[in-house]
This record gives sequence, C-alpha cells and structure tokens, in this order.
Amino acid sequence: MNPRIQLDVDGQNFATCDDFTVRSAFQPIISVAHQRIVGYEGLARVWGADGQAIPPFQLFDAAQDIESLVALDRVCRELHLKNFAQANLHPRWIFINVHPLVAMHGHRFGPFFAQILELLQIEGWQVVVEIVEAELPDESQLLDAIALYRSLGCLVALDDFGVGGSQFTRLWRIEADMVKLDRSLIVEAEKSQRAQRTLPSLVAMIHEAGSLVLQEGIETPQQLAIALNSGVDLLQGFGLARPALLNQAEAFDRDFLSQGLLETSLEVDRADHELHQQIMAVTERFEDMLVALERDVPLAIAAKALLSMHMVARVFVLDGDGCQHAQTVHGAFAPVSIKNRFRPLANAEGASWAKRPYFRRAMIEPGMVQISRPYLSVAGGNLCRTLSYCRAHAPHHGIKVVCCDINWADMQETILSQS
Repeated sequence: MNPRIQLDVDGQNFATCDDFTVRSAFQPIISVAHQRIVGYEGLARVWGADGQAIPPFQLFDAAQDIESLVALDRVCRELHLKNFAQANLHPRWIFINVHPLVAMHGHRFGPFFAQILELLQIEGWQVVVEIVEAELPDESQLLDAIALYRSLGCLVALDDFGVGGSQFTRLWRIEADMVKLDRSLIVEAEKSQRAQRTLPSLVAMIHEAGSLVLQEGIETPQQLAIALNSGVDLLQGFGLARPALLNQAEAFDRDFLSQGLLETSLEVDRADHELHQQIMAVTERFEDMLVALERDVPLAIAAKALLSMHMVARVFVLDGDGCQHAQTVHGAFAPVSIKNRFRPLANAEGASWAKRPYFRRAMIEPGMVQISRPYLSVAGGNLCRTLSYCRAHAPHHGIKVVCCDINWADMQETILSQS
C-alpha cells in the first residue's frame, strides 16, 4: 500500500491508497459559553474503486500489516492537517484521531508528527490528538504516546469515554486536556431518568480531574438540553452541524443552539424555583420540629407534621461524634426499598455517620440549617438530600445534630412531570 496526497481541481487535498480515495470532512465543535465554533474534527471520507462511498474502517481493515496501517493512519492525519492549514483557521483547534495501534507502535517507523507540524507551520496548541484509551490495554504505551504529543505542545483528548473499558484511573493519571463523552451516554440519558440525573455528576468529576468535557453525538433538542443541563463545555453532533469541506463547515445551526439555550435556561429557572419552594416548605416544618425538640417533645411527635409531607422520607438524631443512638423515624412516604435490597442496613441504631457531609457541615456551622448534595441513602435505597442542624443542649444532653432526609428523586420527577 503506497498512499499519497494530491490536489484536486478545486485546490483541496485528497489521498489515494491503492484502490481507495480519501478526502477530509470537518465537523465543527462548538463552545457552549462562547456560542461559536472553536474547532473541527478531521474525519476521513472514503470511496472504493467503483466510486461508492464506504465506511472508513474498511480502508484500515485493508492494511495487511502494522507498516501499512501506520502508513494509512499517517496519510489521513497529514491530509486533514494540510487542508486545515490551507484554510488558515487560526486560532481554532483541529481534532485528529490516532489509530490505537499506531499510537503504540508508530514510533518504530521513524518521526512523523513533529515534521508535518513544522512543515505546515501548525503550532502544537492548535492540535487536539484524540486517543481511544479503552483500546490501549498497555498503560505504559498509552502514557508514552501521550508524552510524545505533549512534547510537541499538542492537547490530548480521550475519545469515546463512557463505553468499553473506560477507566477513571487512567483519566487521573494521564491528565487529559479534554474528554469526549461517547454518544451512547446522551442516548441513554434520553431514555433513562437515572442516567439523566447522574450525567451532571460524571461531568463534574471530569471537571474536577482537570479536563474539559465535550459531548459528541448531539442530534435532537432533548439531547442538547440534557448536555446543557449536565454542564458540558463543548458540543458536537449532526444537530449542530454535519461534517463537510472546511469552506462549507464554517457555520452551524445557531437557531438550534440558541433555542436550546433559551429553553434550557427557562426550564432550569422554573425547575429551580419549584425546587426552592419545595425545599423552603420542608425547611419551615423542619424548623418547627426543632422548636418542639427544644421543649423536649419526643422526636416522633415533634416530626409528625414534617413526616406527613410527600417529599420527606425520615428523621433521625446524631450525637456530637456522628453516632445514631436511636432508631430512625420513617415518614408515610419513605421509600420501600428498605424492605429488599438494602435490608441488612435497615437498623441504623448505633451507626456512625461522622463522615457524611451533612453531619460535618452542621458541626462546622452550628445554628444554621444545612442541606447536602444528592446522594444514595443506605437507609432507604433512594436518592435523597439531607437537611441537618446542630444544636447545643444543656451539658448533660450534649451536642445533637438533627437530620431529615428528602426524597430527592421523587421531588425532581414530580416537578419535571409538570413541565
């Protein structure tokens, strides 16, 4: 296989590889905050000897050995970079895929990437090298490949994150500049409330690891809304723009993005208002319960009005060490999952919740009602948020932290169903 690059009559570069013809297509990548194109992914479009378009993997499957595979991969990258350089799109990024085997073994066939960047006068920071980490079982080879591109000033993106063998340990170790979430995640979030709820947490974890998040595969308004609500930084997909020649890829569907941003903002504002109102209602009855407890009213009686609320699951009291010395008092609407999968955890008497954020925040700021982030409650197997309040009693009573679990998933779903 002897691939080579030529110019067509329109001045565009294309490559020939035996019976195959390869051209560059570029798909815009849009920044949510800036609402503009900030880069392009270079994609190979392949035609066979009969002039029919074929999937790119068939081109790479035609490689008989690693030497041919490296030659094919390199010519595709060179083709994209030449067309990008020719378009003079400074200061945008060009996203380039590297075949996993080439990333591992390409160095055996001599230098290439540094030379082509120098030849085309493309600065390293303009290039985002995409690596599918799940397909690189040898972590040392993965790190060596990444070190090579970083030494050239390139950025590194983990592609197709969220499928196959994706590992957070690798994300932490290689310190990727960007993480591209696989389309399957947004498709699943479209069908599953559970996936939709957890996607923002995944994005937050990646942000905390020091990487930007790009959601690929955006095709529908609902997928766009989910991605925006999840807090991703960058967007890519047919709903925004299809791959095209660079002179045709300099635009995207601004109305699609603008409408999505507007509707998402209105939806979030409305939902946030409704959730705030619900939480305030719970907090008011929680504070009424605190007043009753100050008068030494038993917890079950003091919490009666609070526990009658549909969104309230349970109340319990901890000592100054975070230990629970009495049973939890469950409300009428406490989730029933306590009766099955988490049944061994049902008896909380004597348990220590000292490491829970709701306990620690209450201890740090006594006299103020705190509310935790959503988490899975082992008491009922439900997604909940916990109100907590630290109050100091007479010395013989010691410090008490009073807690109330809110059925968070139920509250969210109720509000969303009303939209």
